[in-house]
Amino acid sequence: METLEAAVLLAASHHATLVPLSLISVPQARGKGARLEHIQQSKDFLEAAQQKALRHCVSLERFEAFTGDVAQSIAALVPRLACDGMILALRGRRGSLLSAKMIEQLMATAPCPLYLIYLPSNGPSWVARLRERFSNMWPGRGRRQRIEEPVLRPLPVQEQPIPEMVLSRYVGSPDIEQ
Repeated sequence: METLEAAVLLAASHHATLVPLSLISVPQARGKGARLEHIQQSKDFLEAAQQKALRHCVSLERFEAFTGDVAQSIAALVPRLACDGMILALRGRRGSLLSAKMIEQLMATAPCPLYLIYLPSNGPSWVARLRERFSNMWPGRGRRQRIEEPVLRPLPVQEQPIPEMVLSRYVGSPDIEQ
């Protein structure tokens, strides 16, 4: 939810339309479809994005895609959806919404400018733990908490071939197929 909030606030600050893309992984084996819980998670993600966008008066276009190759699908969909940039988030050394490995792949093959948001890690850092330990040693020293702000950095653009996928615009418009 913190990642969605950061993305919505970034879109609000630039008066941009946010285009959340929910990718549902489909196994490569024939006859196997997407898992029902993945479809439900996708619907929940898009609904949460819409609620946060409404709260901050940000225009939103929700999309959902069923794919066997997430990285290639993202690379192909960004130009098709006419995106000016893509927001990726890291929490510490791990990805948020996408794995760190997937983020690394996207950075290598970016189809548009990337905006990397660095969120504070869930657990306290070693510096915070050290501060906490020493603050307990000195009486009269209150516990201070440092609030870490997300950091954005644009990344370079490169080209990537377009994979096969099915894309559906979530808001009841006809499906786009390739």
